Parts: sequence; structure tokens; C-alpha cells
Amino acid sequence: MARQVMNVKLNQDQEYFICATDDGLRIFHMDPLVQITHVGEAKIGSVRCVEMRFRSNIVAFVSGGARPLFDDRTVVLWDLLKERPLSKVVLKEPVLSIKMINDRLLVILRSRIIVLRVPRGETLTEFTTRDNPGGVCAVSCTARKMVFPSSKNRGCVQIEDLDRCDTSPESTPPLMVQAHGNDIVCVAINAAGDSIATASTQGTNIHVYNTLTKETTKLRRGVDKANIYCLNFSKDTNFLCCSSDKGTVHVWSLKDIDLNPVSVIKPLVGLPVEVKSYASFTVTAECACVCSVGSGDAIYAVCLDGSFQKYKLGRDGSQTETGRNCFRVSYDVYPNVGELYD
Repeated sequence: MARQVMNVKLNQDQEYFICATDDGLRIFHMDPLVQITHVGEAKIGSVRCVEMRFRSNIVAFVSGGARPLFDDRTVVLWDLLKERPLSKVVLKEPVLSIKMINDRLLVILRSRIIVLRVPRGETLTEFTTRDNPGGVCAVSCTARKMVFPSSKNRGCVQIEDLDRCDTSPESTPPLMVQAHGNDIVCVAINAAGDSIATASTQGTNIHVYNTLTKETTKLRRGVDKANIYCLNFSKDTNFLCCSSDKGTVHVWSLKDIDLNPVSVIKPLVGLPVEVKSYASFTVTAECACVCSVGSGDAIYAVCLDGSFQKYKLGRDGSQTETGRNCFRVSYDVYPNVGELYD
């Protein structure tokens, strides 16, 4: 029987991923693709939203689907080794998404983000956001910074220091970046916390903003409006990848921007030149997909339809049946991959 996958998240070092399914949650190693852990519905019910904490024994989840054990206002911190909850945090409204670093849990609600201490779940602080039905938020574990849609203006993002809640709230004013004219639907922040990538409801361009130089690079995804599912920096910030409902994963070179072709569409006077993607390949259209660029020029795509694809970046500008400037190495259906220790 096919398992329904409702949510997929990469862990913080992008070497594992966790998925929420109608029969619990599952954790996989990316390369090679191996199922590491399965917590069944008998213990936690069906799950809608999940998050790992690096490679530790602690995961967080929100129930959902056909057989939930908890309501959609409860975040459960679960100990994989002891097979029991560490803590449960009950909110006054549905939880849209969750993020976690070593000692912080971020609970994303419709118009605010609550920061909790891990593992006990004590509330440390909260931030007001723009109306955020998609639960848009990204966090850098190394720099301990988060980025989310600001309540200040449409298309504006706010960058906050997660250690700010341990000191005076006024000690470090947040950085505001007017990234787009339309509402923000997807954000990413690199490990160093000095580059952010943003996409709006238009979905035709991705903007990369450097917080040190204050420069913006405009990346052209396409000419048709698209719903952006994922933006992700490689761990060394050399590449940025993007997936959308068009069924195409795009990869841009950020270290050597000249590797990317320049868009033939001329920008307005004073605006930056639009940069096209260095490589691209196709996945299932209109299916949410998480993508990442790993070591050795490997590109991964994990989709909610259960497909897992690994590609390798090319260097010759070739166009093949499986991709542009890249070639497919493997294809799997990950819900059918057995556990490491059966």
C-alpha cells in the first residue's frame, strides 16, 4: 500500500531528510539513500509536519492526516531513543510549520513566530510577521539567525538574531530588506547568515541579498508565474537551488556568477541584470519538492510523490534528456526503501 507523504524536511547539515506520512514519520540518509528510522502510527499517529535536530535523538512533529493522535495546535518533541515525548507545546491556533536548531524550536503561526527552548519547550520570545499562511521562515543554525516576512511592508523580509531574546530586545535592531513588491512565499538563509534568498508570489525571479555588501543579485527562474516550493543554499554558499510547481529544479552558481548565462530580457534602467540558472532538471510538476546541492557537485530532489532523484552537475553546458548541464545518477521511490536494520 502506498504511503501518503505530507511533509519533507532536510536536516541542518543537509545529509538526512525526514518525512511526515500517514503512518508516522521516517528518517532517511541522503547518500546512499537508506531509511534510518521509522516511528509508526501506533506510537504517534499520522503526521503532517516534522523537523529534525541535526542527527540527534530529538525530532519535532505536528499531527495531521487521517489518524492524528494530537490536534493541529500541538507541537510534540519526541525522543527517538526512549520512544516517548520529551515535551508537548500547546498553542492557541494551528501550527503551520516548525524549525529547530540545537537549543531553539521555532513555531510558525499565521501572524507570529514563537521561539521556545529545547527540550522543555519554555517560551523565550515571539516575533510578529506579515500574514503568513504558508508558514514562511528560514533559519541559519551556524549564525543563529532567522528570516521571515516582515509585518512592515508587503515583500519585505526581517532578519533576526536568535540570541537577541537572551538579552535586551532593543539591543540589536532587526535588519529589514525590501526584497520584492509582492508577498514573500519562500526564503532561505546561508550558514554564515550573510546571504538570503527570497521569492514572491510572482515566482519569476529569485533575489539574493548580501547583508554585508548590501548588494542584490537577481536570478531569473522563468517568464511564467510559478509557486516556489523550495530555496536552498549549498553548505559552502557556492550554489543556490530552487524548485517550483513547474516541475523544474534550477541551480545557480553563486561563487562564479559568470558561469550562469545572462537573461536576454533587458532590465529597466538602474536594475540589476537578470541571471539565468547554470543547470536544471525536471521533477513531477505541481508536486512540492525539497532540493539541495551536496558535496561533489551532487544535486538532490525529494518530492512529496515519493520520488528521490540524484543528479551530478556537468561542466560542458550539455543538454540531455534528463537535464541541462547535469545528468541523473539515480532515481528511487523512498517510501518503499526498507530500514537499515530490518
